[in-house]
Parts: sequence; structure tokens; C-alpha cells
Amino acid sequence: MRVLAQSALSAYGLSDARFKFLRQAGNTIFRVYEASPEPGLKDDLYAPGQYILRIHQPGYQSPEAIELELAWLAAMCQDAGLPVPQPVLTLDGGLVTRVSSPGIPQERVCSLLRWVRGHELKKEEIQPHHYEALGELMARMHNYSVHWHKPAGLEKRKFDWDGLFNTNNENRNSLSEAWSLLPPECITPFEIISQKVKQVMDAWGKGPDVYGLIHGDLGLEANVLFWKGTERIIDFDDSGFGYYLYDLSIVLEDSQEDQIKPQFRAALLDGYTRIRPIPADQLKYLDLFLAAFAVYWCLWAADATRIYPQHKEELLERIGRYFKLVQNYLAKG
Repeated sequence: MRVLAQSALSAYGLSDARFKFLRQAGNTIFRVYEASPEPGLKDDLYAPGQYILRIHQPGYQSPEAIELELAWLAAMCQDAGLPVPQPVLTLDGGLVTRVSSPGIPQERVCSLLRWVRGHELKKEEIQPHHYEALGELMARMHNYSVHWHKPAGLEKRKFDWDGLFNTNNENRNSLSEAWSLLPPECITPFEIISQKVKQVMDAWGKGPDVYGLIHGDLGLEANVLFWKGTERIIDFDDSGFGYYLYDLSIVLEDSQEDQIKPQFRAALLDGYTRIRPIPADQLKYLDLFLAAFAVYWCLWAADATRIYPQHKEELLERIGRYFKLVQNYLAKG
């Protein structure tokens, strides 16, 4: 993979850059250090001369989906000044490069992003004002999605009803079989959530005021960095088209078992609605969309117990946690 990374970096004019392996979690990730970076200000959004190289996992996203993600990120940086990773173009002006290497099956799509400065918060550090700041930033991102027109021919996964409960990515990998892999006690409550969500989504439709490009995997313990009191959003790999309220609900998942959850929720909504109002007839479904996320994750996890048996115990434990969340939601009527 290092040989393949070296080949990919040459497409960006970075053949002499130093790079180190960070992780393999689907995508293979390297941190890249330019040999002679231009000096930058200490409070810059991006670390001068540093990048993240992603060697994308085959079959997880189509090349068109990766290009759409990058086009969206580039537009948010340029047009809205949003603090998100900035794509780096190849020497020939492309958003991605495709490389092959002996010993690596299949051609790989690679992308390069500028390295965003910041650190993740530890759980004990998180305070309501962090949720408020994230709410404001999410609202700005959603407002931009309302008006942005995607390039023709590019598509990405959908977090609509079918995407949440029947398929899990733009390659149409079916989740329908995963229902039978769930613990038996989960099936009926999860089906109730599925039907409730379908009714809401059918009533709302997919107009740009409620549905558009969303991050899809955002929380204060995941994919949010802080730098000198400012927040930035990273890792748009799981982004796609979905309901803005669904994107907002996922942020609350990490605080479900926290005693000050109501304060976190209020702070998140205060920050968000300061920028982007939410009609009361939509806001009342926030907990339903959080329950929908729980069901979606459990379907993925149930399928994953078959693919990754070494993680079965851990996956089943979290399914049990989300089952309780769904039960609590249904108990409230």
C-alpha cells in the first residue's frame, strides 16, 4: 500500500513528500508532509504542507460518489468559507486519481485533502457550549446544501427510507437479509419505527427545504475537531443525501446516557435554530429520527456479525443498547 500511496502522490506533484500510515478502516489513510511547505499562520484552518491521502476501499463507494463528496467539500470551502477539509486537485485538475500496484487487487481511487488542525474532545471535556457551536456550524452546512447544485452525473448514498432500512450504500447492497439476523426481540419494535419513519418521509417528500446532502456521521465524539475555541467538521466519507433533521438527530446519540442530555439537546438546537429555523411540526420528530438511526445502525451491525465474527460480542452489546433507546422512544408514545 505504501508503493501505491507513492504512486498516487506523484499525481499531485508530491513525489518527494514524506508520508506515514495512520490506519486501515475500510479506506487506507496516510498523513502526508510536503518537503518544503509554504509558511502559514499559526491559527490557520489547515496545517501548512500537510495532507491526508485516502486510498478508497473498493466497492464501498462508487468513484462518482467520491467525486461528489469532493466537489461538495470544495464548494463549501470556496463559496461558504466552511471549516471542512479542502480537496487538493491533481496536476491535471482532477478531484481523484486512479492507481494500480502489483500485489494490490483492483485499481484504487485515491483522493488528497488538506490536513485540518484541531483535536477531538474527550467525553469529560464536552460542555453544552460545544453542542451550541456545532449546531450553528451544522445549520450553515445545511443552508449551503439547500442551494448547492451537484454536478451532473454524480450521485451518492441516500439516507431516505429505502437507504436506511433496505440498502446501505449507493451500490445497493441489501440490508433486507439483516432483519433476520437481528435478535428476535428487536424485530417488531424496529419495524414499528420503520413504518413511523416512512409515514413522515412520505409526507415531507424530498424538497430542498428538508432533504439534501448531509454529513451522516457527526457527533462531538466523532468527526468534530476543536482548535482554539473554534470547531471544524471532518470525515465526509459517509455523507450522502438525507433529511436534515436526521443529520441533526445523530449528534445526540452520544449523549443518550448522559445525565445532562437535556442541556446538550437544548444547546444544540439553540445553536442550530439561531441560523436555520426548524418548524415545530418537523422538530417534534427529532427523537423518531434518532430511533431511525438506531435501527439503521443495528441492521448494519447484525449483518456485520456475519462478516466480522471476531467483533460479534461487541456488536451485539451495542445492538442491545440501541434496542433500549428504541424501547424508550416507543414507551413515550
